[in-house]
Amino acid sequence: MKRFLFLIGFILLVLGSAGFVAREIFRPVYVEPKTVTIPYGTPVPKIAEILEREEVLKSRWLFLLLHALMRKKLEAGEYEFKGFLSVYDVYGKLARGETKLYRITVKEGDDVYDIALALQRAGITRAEDFLRFATSPETPKRYGLDVPTMEGFLFPDTYFFSKNTHPLKVIDVMYKNFLKKTENLRKELKRKNIPLEVWVSVASMVEKETFLEEEKPLISAVIYNRLKKGMKLQIDPTVIYSAKRRGLWRGKLLKRFYKLDDPYNTYMYYGLPPGPISNPGLGSLIASLRPARVDYLYFVADKEGKGHLFATTYEEHLTNMRKAGRKD
Repeated sequence: MKRFLFLIGFILLVLGSAGFVAREIFRPVYVEPKTVTIPYGTPVPKIAEILEREEVLKSRWLFLLLHALMRKKLEAGEYEFKGFLSVYDVYGKLARGETKLYRITVKEGDDVYDIALALQRAGITRAEDFLRFATSPETPKRYGLDVPTMEGFLFPDTYFFSKNTHPLKVIDVMYKNFLKKTENLRKELKRKNIPLEVWVSVASMVEKETFLEEEKPLISAVIYNRLKKGMKLQIDPTVIYSAKRRGLWRGKLLKRFYKLDDPYNTYMYYGLPPGPISNPGLGSLIASLRPARVDYLYFVADKEGKGHLFATTYEEHLTNMRKAGRKD
C-alpha cells in the first residue's frame, strides 16, 4: 500500500511539475520594444542566452526545454520583439524566421551596380558581396541563362529583405519575380522564336536610351534594323556600362570611354553586347518584343532633351544632328 501511494505521489509530482513548466512556457510576459540580432551560425544555447540577456526571455532554460521537445531550425537575423510574448511565441518567431524587413526599390533601368549600392545602404548585404555573385557566370548558369551575369534578370520592383540576407537569396527572389511578371510575354517570345537573352539585352538598351513609352518601339526597331544590316549599334549607354565594369564611371561620359576595349562597348564591337546592360521594365520588354515597323537606322537626342530625332539615311541623321546642336 505504501508503494502504491508513493507511486501515485510521484506521478502527481511529475504531472504537477510538467503542468507548471507548460504553464510557464505559454505564459505571456510583457517585453519592451526592442530589436535583437541573432548572428548566423549561433548555436541554440547561445541564442537562448542572447534572448535572456536582452530581457526577451525571463529564463533561457524554458526556451532550451521547448527546443528539446520541438527540435525546429531557428533562423538567424534581426528580430523585433514587443508586447506580451510567451516563450512559445518567441520560439515560434525564430522558427518561422520572422525577421525585421528592410525595403529596397529597384528602378527600371537600374543595373547591378546601382542595386548593389541600394542593398548596402539598406544594410541588406554588402555591395561587393552582391556584385561577386551577380556578376559571376556561375550564377546565371544555375538558371540555365546563356549570359555572363544576372544583369537584366533582376526585375525592377519594391522588395523586402532582412539584414544580412545572402546575395544569392536576393538574386533568386528578383529573378523569380522576373519570371512571374514576364510569363505572358515569354509565351509570345517563344512563338516569335526570339532567344530570351537577345530579347532582354535589346530591352535593356531601350530602357537606358529613353524614358518615353512612345519612343521605345522606335529605339527597339533601330537596334534590330542595325543588327540585320551588320552595323555597329553605337549605343551610348553600353559605353557607360563598359566604364562601370572597369570602375571608371564617375557620372560623366568622357570621350575616351568610346575607345574602351570592352565587349559591352558597341562602338568598338559589332552585334549585341554579351548580355543586358540594365534591368528593364515591362515597357521596354514589350518594345523589344514588338518593335515599330519602321526603317529607321539612326537616332539622336533632340536639343531640349525631351526625346529623339529618327532617320533612315545617314544624310538625314546628319541633318538631325545639326538640329540637335551636335557635331558630326
